[in-house]
Amino acid sequence: MKIGSFIVTASIAATAMSLLSILGISNGLADEAPAVGAAAMPVVNPADFKWKPKDTLPPGAFAAVVNGDPHVGGYDFFGKFPAKYTVPMHWHTNDVMVVMMQGSMVIGRDKQPSVEVKQGGFFLLPAALKYTAHCDKECIFLAHGPKAFDIFYANPKDDPRTAAATPKKK
Repeated sequence: MKIGSFIVTASIAATAMSLLSILGISNGLADEAPAVGAAAMPVVNPADFKWKPKDTLPPGAFAAVVNGDPHVGGYDFFGKFPAKYTVPMHWHTNDVMVVMMQGSMVIGRDKQPSVEVKQGGFFLLPAALKYTAHCDKECIFLAHGPKAFDIFYANPKDDPRTAAATPKKK
C-alpha cells in the first residue's frame, strides 16, 4: 500500500465520517468527547492495526477494529480481502457504511446491476440488502455502523461458522 494514497483515502474516509456525523449518524463518540484541552484522542495508524482473521467470512478475510465493538454497535473497522476474493450472497441486520481505502469492490445485488465501488468511494449497505462482495485485487475498506454488525448467508452452506461446526466425515 502506498502511504501517499493511504493519506488521500484516509482524508476521504474522515470526510465521509464527518458527513455521517452531520447527518446524525453517530457512533456515540461525540457524547463521550473529552473536555477541550483533555489529552485523550484515539489515534490508530496503519502500522498499529491488529489484523485478525474473520471467522464469519470465507478464509482469507481479515479485520482490524479501530473503534468501538462491532458486536455491540458504535464501531469502525478496517476490512481486508485478498485478490480474487468473494463473499457469497449475504446480508446484515443493520445499515453498514463503507469507504474503499485501497482497490475496488464489486457489489452484486439480486436482480439488479452490479456496482463497482472504486478506491476512495463510499457506499451504504442498507439493512437486509442481499448482496455479494468481490475484489479482483487485494482491497481494504473502512466499515462504520452505529448498531451491531452481523452477517447472515442466503445459503447456510456458505456460512464458515456452520462449516467449522460440522464434524468432518472420516
